[in-house]
Amino acid sequence: MRKNTIFVAGGVALYALVLAKIGWLPQMKAIWTGLPAILALSSLRLLMQTSSWATALCAEGVEASALSLMGIRLSAQGAGYISVFGPVLSEPMKIRLLGNSDSVAVATLADTGVYWFASGLFGVFGCLAAALLLSHTRGGSIALAILSAVFVAGLAMIARTKPLLPPLIRRLGQRCPDWLRRSSELEASLRSFGSRDPGAIRKMFWLDIGCQLLLAAEVVAVLVILRIPFYAGTVFALDAANRAVKMLTGWMPARIADEGASAGLFAALGLASGAGLALALTRRSRDLLCCAAGFAWLTWHAGFKTSQRGEGLKCKP
Repeated sequence: MRKNTIFVAGGVALYALVLAKIGWLPQMKAIWTGLPAILALSSLRLLMQTSSWATALCAEGVEASALSLMGIRLSAQGAGYISVFGPVLSEPMKIRLLGNSDSVAVATLADTGVYWFASGLFGVFGCLAAALLLSHTRGGSIALAILSAVFVAGLAMIARTKPLLPPLIRRLGQRCPDWLRRSSELEASLRSFGSRDPGAIRKMFWLDIGCQLLLAAEVVAVLVILRIPFYAGTVFALDAANRAVKMLTGWMPARIADEGASAGLFAALGLASGAGLALALTRRSRDLLCCAAGFAWLTWHAGFKTSQRGEGLKCKP
């Protein structure tokens, strides 16, 4: 207990030292001023993500209310946010809460795949913008080239229509476990989702593109509040760098490296490091509020299910 207290006190002291070095007053003002704007942008993004998910579910013949989908998404993202598993936990949790069936799994994973595809496209554009801004630094160009290659490889993997698991299953033959065969069937359905309903894919794609623009708008909101001049290329570069940081630190609970990484990224692009810290702290405040809302919904949902089971038992003769 004493060690935990020492660690917490040390963390608070270091945090205060960082704020003192970069200037805490403008950043704290930006956090409180920018939080309502980022919450509004996040709410709009949640509505667009929910619409995309509902479109995928409808294509698979699954009906669900918008409020349920929003509650499930917030609770699943909250669980992934505070754990070391991230999407490995949040995606199965969404499927489980909505109804553990093949149709739900295919629709949910298709929605996630389209979102990641749109995110990867913005990542590539951001890398190009950052390359123009950091063309004078050789190390930065190499890092951006590697990051671009990662994004392009991810895009190719998502857009691939031919399943990846069947060759592995044929190689294993009789030794192939049942869960792998089951995964292969699910992958085949997922890969063919676009050909079965291309209209749904188009609608989901443009909704997810809108979500990426809203993420970029969060950066713009904090820069405007701090009265820092910026260009579109700067915003896209910061957005790409932020995606890279999320990929590298996604295994950390609550992405504890966000503040330092964001401050460093802003400084690398010639902006005030305090602005990066303000953006990271504002987003963290938003994320924690979303976690609280998601867990509140999950608690209500669990209580509602329990009461339904209790009433069902009482009705038995």
